[in-house]
Amino acid sequence: MTPTGGDTEDDASAAATSHDEAASPPIDAAVPPGSVARFRSASAPSAPFWIALLLGILAVIVFALSASALFVFAIGVALAFFLVPVVNWLERRGWKRWVAAIVAVATTLLGALLGLALVIIVVITQGVRLVEELPTILDQMGADYRAAVLPDWLRAGLDTMIAAVQDNLSGVDQGAVVAGFIGSTLSLVGGFFAWMLLPFFLFYLLTDQPTMSQNFYARVPAPWKDNVSTVLTILVGNVAQYFRAEFVVGSIVFLMVTGGMLVIGYVTGASLLMEFAILLGVIAFVMELVPQIGPILSYIPALVLAIPGGIPAIILVSVYYFVVFNIEGSILVPKLEGRMISFSGASVLVLIALGFALGGIIGAILALPLASIVRDIFRHFFDQAVEASLVYEPAAATAGSDQRTST
Repeated sequence: MTPTGGDTEDDASAAATSHDEAASPPIDAAVPPGSVARFRSASAPSAPFWIALLLGILAVIVFALSASALFVFAIGVALAFFLVPVVNWLERRGWKRWVAAIVAVATTLLGALLGLALVIIVVITQGVRLVEELPTILDQMGADYRAAVLPDWLRAGLDTMIAAVQDNLSGVDQGAVVAGFIGSTLSLVGGFFAWMLLPFFLFYLLTDQPTMSQNFYARVPAPWKDNVSTVLTILVGNVAQYFRAEFVVGSIVFLMVTGGMLVIGYVTGASLLMEFAILLGVIAFVMELVPQIGPILSYIPALVLAIPGGIPAIILVSVYYFVVFNIEGSILVPKLEGRMISFSGASVLVLIALGFALGGIIGAILALPLASIVRDIFRHFFDQAVEASLVYEPAAATAGSDQRTST
């Protein structure tokens, strides 16, 4: 059967396309001798792309404007990252999915309430007492300082600093601190009804996840399926891996700091280190969420509490925190967070500063995982575009084409 003109053009176009695709070399391939590399002319995006882009921008604007109202649901989605594999594992072992979802949600809720209760107890019993005793601690430090023999120039500078610190602390209203904590707690309780929705939202999310995923992928156009799957894998994998690793690292650091302060306090007779050891461990755990800067900030309250214990306590605390920092940065983070923390130290500081400027402490905590997601998605699409567009041509042919163009 003789093909029609239209069939011939289509076949020729397909052949040319397949020839171009076959000619696309890998990104890291060396340029053959006598050839030059160039990119093909970019084609215009398709209509579905523009529709998806506009909807994506609209969704981002809506989420940004209603972030406070959607915060609870964002927590539910984040928890689902960790609980979906558990529910799937139970379902493969014969559990009905809705039963597995109830068990997962109930266990998570019980663990969250228990952890929150422990944190509140530590903050109330140790944090408030630390604020109350801090002026006394500083007075004792001042007495020890005045008894020390120091050069006049050094004492004059330290006197100015100590006076400024004492003036600021003397102006702290302890009742206002306690009232502020109680007010924050009542504010949290005021949002209790919003948080009551979280277990139900999480239950439906875990129960309907297979159907939601199937329906979503069914609506994705065929040319986009691989890219959408890759993007979702990067998103879910990076977020889940990062916060799972942060929780494990933070828990290890909590145990190391708490145990270390108890031992150092007992050996040196620094009773404050023993009294507030758990609080120092909680501070180290929370500060672990802020990369690079957080562990350093957690050292400051430990150093303040070590000063009344004398020079041996100060030295031991400083050396111990230095060891903890090195174990955390050289062993725990590389092993548990893997390639996720592949940013340079300077880049991490810049990312944290940007995150803090845009979203406060939450922005600083989310800066690194979000940056890693953007980095991996950019690499995926950029490498894909380079592979699809890069071609090699003989140098002579390219030179002749440039000469004809110039004439």
